[in-house]
Amino acid sequence: MSEPFAQGEDHPACGICPSKRLPREKFIVYSRPSWECPFDPADGLRYTLEGRTPTCVHPHKLGVEPDRIAPPPREPAVEVEATPVRRGGWRSLFRVR
Repeated sequence: MSEPFAQGEDHPACGICPSKRLPREKFIVYSRPSWECPFDPADGLRYTLEGRTPTCVHPHKLGVEPDRIAPPPREPAVEVEATPVRRGGWRSLFRVR
């Protein structure tokens, strides 16, 4: 088995980074955290959506260029609330009741 990419305790890679466990050819580097590489709490790694390829999301800590550029965050679905319709126009404001 090949040596892990990030070696030594003084390496700035995160403690859960696949670079501390795997050689460089065994993981993908994204430009930043993204919904395309979710965290799996079962084993403490991030994986690609299309497969089980481990991913790193901090290329600056590894000193490498990212393999993939992370897409922008997903926008939450915004529900447009209906604006109440006033009936009667401005004259209804001055009615004596």
